[in-house]
Amino acid sequence: MDNVALAVLIGAVCGLIFGIPVTRRSISKEKIHGGKPAHVFHYIGTAAFVGVLPTVLASLVLHGGFIIALPLAFGMLAVSFGALFLFALIERPARPQAAPEDASWTKEDAQTSRL
Repeated sequence: MDNVALAVLIGAVCGLIFGIPVTRRSISKEKIHGGKPAHVFHYIGTAAFVGVLPTVLASLVLHGGFIIALPLAFGMLAVSFGALFLFALIERPARPQAAPEDASWTKEDAQTSRL
């Protein structure tokens, strides 16, 4: 196995392992409404994002240099962006629509503001 494939494998395994707690924490902060496909794309996006640093470090340790590390980093970021974009496409229509706030200035607001 060449150094590039080994660096990608190390980054992918680290991303899959360390992506689990990142995904759980993200879901605990904001619930996902898009069902299983949204959960899958969210996990792929977070795992790919978390895997960027281990991929770059593994590439540098395996003497790949920055010539190899930078394209791998941008490739992992592109995978993360693509997965999170698909997640957003699924999640947006599934979210409950928030009621628009009435932000108009009323006479009572003018009297109580003391401007």
